[in-house]
Amino acid sequence: MCMQCKGMCKKCTQKFIDDRLKKCATLFANLGLESTDEEREAAYAKEKELLQQIAKVDKEKSDRLLGL
Repeated sequence: MCMQCKGMCKKCTQKFIDDRLKKCATLFANLGLESTDEEREAAYAKEKELLQQIAKVDKEKSDRLLGL
């Protein structure tokens, strides 16, 4: 949130979404061939949580990301 708009302006929303998508990408970039099933499951769970956060600020973008 920016101090000027006291909420989620378009620029703040874009930054919020970009930050969450970067975290999603990093989750899977850090997995390797020797990663355990538990580590993979944790990455998918965290990704789902991040995508739900995106849905709270931009439902349309979330639906496109999830292919809905």
